[in-house]
Amino acid sequence: MELGAAGYAAAGAASAAGAGMGLFGYNRGNYMMDQKLHFSRFTAGHTYAMAQTAQYREDITMLTALTTGRMDLYHGIAGMTATILTAIYCPGRLGLHTPAPPAWLMGLAMVNIAGCYIWLGLTMWMAMHASLRADSAAVHMLTRFVRLPVPSQGMLDRARKFLSAYEEQPLREVLRVPFFRHQGKGKGAGGNNEDMDMDPDALGRTRHGNDVPAWFLKEKAIDQGEAFESMMPLAAQGTAPEHFEVYREIQNEWWPYDVYARLSIFLAFMHLSHCWCFMMLAHQLTETRAFFVGGAVVIPFFVLQQIILTLDIMPSQVSIPLHRLGPFAQLFAYPAVCIEYRRYYDADVAFIGYILVYLAYACQLIYTIQLLIICAPDYGSPPEMAEVPSSSWWPSAWRLPRAFKHATHLVAPPRNLEPGQTDLAGEMRAAAKGGATATTGQLTAESAEGKRRDVHRALGKHGESPAWFNVKAGLIALIVAWCFLIAGFTIEIMNAGTTHPSLLNGPGVPNNLRDPRYRPAKVGYTEPTEVGTGGALYGPARGVEGAERRLSELGSNVESEILSALPRHDLAEKLRSLLPYLNELATSDSRIGGGVTQTAAVSMIPAAAQAMLTGAASAQAVVQWPALFEPRLLACGHAAAHSEGKIALALSHHGRGAIISTAASHVGAKELPAMTTPFSLVGTFGHGPLVAATWDEAGLLLAAATGAVLECPGSGPTDGLWQCRPALAAKLPIGNSKPFRGAVALSRAPLRAAIAFPGESAVTLFSHSGEPSDLWLLAGEVRTRASASSVAFSSAAKELFLASVDGAIAKLNIDAGNMEEAAAPLGGLEKHHWQAACPLHSGGIARLALVQEAGSREASLFLS
Repeated sequence: MELGAAGYAAAGAASAAGAGMGLFGYNRGNYMMDQKLHFSRFTAGHTYAMAQTAQYREDITMLTALTTGRMDLYHGIAGMTATILTAIYCPGRLGLHTPAPPAWLMGLAMVNIAGCYIWLGLTMWMAMHASLRADSAAVHMLTRFVRLPVPSQGMLDRARKFLSAYEEQPLREVLRVPFFRHQGKGKGAGGNNEDMDMDPDALGRTRHGNDVPAWFLKEKAIDQGEAFESMMPLAAQGTAPEHFEVYREIQNEWWPYDVYARLSIFLAFMHLSHCWCFMMLAHQLTETRAFFVGGAVVIPFFVLQQIILTLDIMPSQVSIPLHRLGPFAQLFAYPAVCIEYRRYYDADVAFIGYILVYLAYACQLIYTIQLLIICAPDYGSPPEMAEVPSSSWWPSAWRLPRAFKHATHLVAPPRNLEPGQTDLAGEMRAAAKGGATATTGQLTAESAEGKRRDVHRALGKHGESPAWFNVKAGLIALIVAWCFLIAGFTIEIMNAGTTHPSLLNGPGVPNNLRDPRYRPAKVGYTEPTEVGTGGALYGPARGVEGAERRLSELGSNVESEILSALPRHDLAEKLRSLLPYLNELATSDSRIGGGVTQTAAVSMIPAAAQAMLTGAASAQAVVQWPALFEPRLLACGHAAAHSEGKIALALSHHGRGAIISTAASHVGAKELPAMTTPFSLVGTFGHGPLVAATWDEAGLLLAAATGAVLECPGSGPTDGLWQCRPALAAKLPIGNSKPFRGAVALSRAPLRAAIAFPGESAVTLFSHSGEPSDLWLLAGEVRTRASASSVAFSSAAKELFLASVDGAIAKLNIDAGNMEEAAAPLGGLEKHHWQAACPLHSGGIARLALVQEAGSREASLFLS
C-alpha cells in the first residue's frame, strides 16, 4: 500500500518529531548531569580551598611561634643571668669586707659588669618587642585576611540550578546532534549565553578547545564573579601564596629585634665571663692569697670564651679575627695583679706590671671595636640564602650581620612554590579578580590598599627599627669607658710617688661619710643591722640585745642615768677639760702601785749638771713641714750631705720623709730658715712602723717595729721616691705580739744596734757580722739614769747619744763605757714632747719635738 504525499509528510513529521524529542531528551539529560556535577565541583572546590586556607593559618602560627618561642627563651636566660650578675655586683663585690683590689683590676671587672647589664637589658627589651610585634601581626592577619573562603548564601544560590533553567538555553544547544561541535559565537549572535568570554584555562582542559556548552560559560562567569579579600603588597615578588608574601613584608617589623636579641645574648655572656674571671682573680689574690688558684681560674675562662666566639662567629666572614684578642686581657691581668701583690717592691717589675695592665686594656678596647664592626648589618651585597629543606632562608633585602648569619636561625616564608604544590585559594582569588564585575560587595582597589595601610598603622613604620642603633650605642659606650679607664690609669701612674699620689683622700683620712656597713636599728628593733648579712632577724647579730655599733645612734636602753640626764654639750666640755691631764699621764714615766704614786727619774742629766750646761745657745729651725706629715724619727746628715746644706732628714713611722736643708749656720742664731724636700720610702710597707734611721754615704739604714732591718741605697730619693729593701734575714729581738714602744739606734760601719726597751733604764747593744744569713749577737748592756726616749749613734759608731723625755742628752763612750753630759734641756719648752735627737756633723745636736697647740700637733726642730 502506497502512501501518498500526505502520508510521507506525516511520516517525515513523525520522524522529525521523534528525532527532535530524542535530541531534546539527550541534551536535557546532559544539562541535568552537568548541573549536578557543577554543584559538586563548586562545593568540593570550596572545601579544598578552606582546607588549604586552614593550612595557611597554621603556617602563620608556626612562623610566629618560631619567633615568640625563641624570644621567650632569650628573655628567661637574660632574667636569670641578670639575677646572678646582681649578686656579683652587690653582696659579692670585692672591697666590702677586705681591702679593695687595685683600681685598674676593678675597672676591668666593673666595665664588663656594666656592659653585661647593657646587653641583658637590651636582650629583654628586644625579645619582648619582637615577641609582641610578631604576635600582634599574626593576630592581625588571622582575624582580617587569612580567613576561610566560606561561600556566601548568594554564591550557593547561584551554584544551585533549577531544571527549568534549561529552557533559557539556545535552540541549537537544546537540539544539538551528538558528536557535533557546540555552537560558538556567530554572526549576529547575541543570545543569553553567546556574549560570555571563554575561560582561557578551559582551553587546555577540553577535548575541542572552546567546544563547551553555553551554560558552562555562563556558570563560570557567575560563580567566579564573587569578590575575594586581598592584601598582596605592591612590591611582592615570586609565585608563593599571598599570605606568605604579606607575612614576609610584615616580618620586617620585628626580625631586626629577633636578630639583635640573639647577638645581645652573645655579648652578655662574653662580658659576664670576663667580669667573672676578673672578679675571681681579685678575690684569689686579695682575700685568699691563692696565687696558683688564680692562674687555674684564668685558663678555663679563656678556653670558654674562645669556644663561644667559635660557635657564634663564622671565621670565613671575618677578615682579621681581632675579636679573639678579648679573652687575652685576663691572661695579661693575671701576672699584673700578681706583681701588685708581690712581697717586695721593685721599680723595674712595677714597670712590667704597668705594661701588662695597658695590654689588658688594649685587648678589651680592640675587642670592643671589632664587635662594633662585625655586629653591624651587612650593607654591601649580601647573598640570598638558597631555599633548601631544613635550612633557614631570608630575602637579600634583609641586612643581617654577615658574621652571625648562621646563629640567628631566621626563617622567612618561601618565595616560590615547590614543584607539585598548588595554591587553590590563590587560583580562586585570581579567577575572581579576572572575572569579577563591579557587583555589590566587591573589594575595590581603594579598599585593598586601605587594608595594607591598616596593617602598618597597627604595627608601626615599615623598615624602621632601632635594634641595631641600640646595640651600636651600647658598644660605643663601652669603647668610651675603656678609653676613660686607660686615661685614668695613665694619670694614676703619673701621680704615683708624688706628694699628691691620689685624686682622692688617702687611706685613714676622714671622708666625712658614715660607715656604709652599719645603719641605725629599725623602729621596734634594738639589734644592730649589718648590711648584706640578713638583717636584724636573720643576720649574725640576731638576739643581741642593746648592742650598739659605731656611728649608730645611741638607744635609750644603753644610756646610763647620768649620761641621759647630762646635756651633750656639757659632757663634751668636761671630757675636753680632761684631755691635758690624760695626755700628761700618757707621756710621763709615773708608775702607780700599792696605792702610792712613785715617780722615776725622767732626765739623763742631774739637775746640778744641767745648771752648768744651760749657757749653750740653741737655734730653732723655721721649717715648713709637708701636709699631713708628723715626723717621729731624725737622722743627721753625713759629711757629703752636710756640705750640700742637708743637715738632717725626718721620717714618720710609716715611711714619709723630708730632707731638711739650710744655707746658714745655727751658731749664734735664734732662728734658722730651712727648706724641706718631701719624699716617700718605697718597699717598707709590710714590715711595721719604722723605729730607727741612720743616714750615711751608702744611704739609709732603717729598723722596723717587727725587728726587720732595711736599707735604702743611694745618696737620696729619685723623683720623690727612695727605694728600700730588706738588708738582713735576721731580725732585731724587738718584734712580738705588741707594737714596740722603745727606742732603737743603728750604725752601718761597724754594724751595730742599740735598743732601749720600754720601761727600762738601760740600753742593750747588739752587733752583726754583716753577712745576710748571720744572727744579731748581744754585745753588752749599759745602765742609764733614766729611760731613753731616743738613741742615736755618732758617724763612726764610737759614741751613743741618749735623750730623755725632757730633752736632756747624755753621751755614752762605747769603747770606754763611761757616760757624760752632752746637752741640757732647752728652757721654756716644757710643753714639748721630745721625739728624737742626733749628732750633727758640724759638732752640734739636732732635737725634734712635737707640741700640742689648738687641737693639733706641730713639729719643731732645734739645733744646738
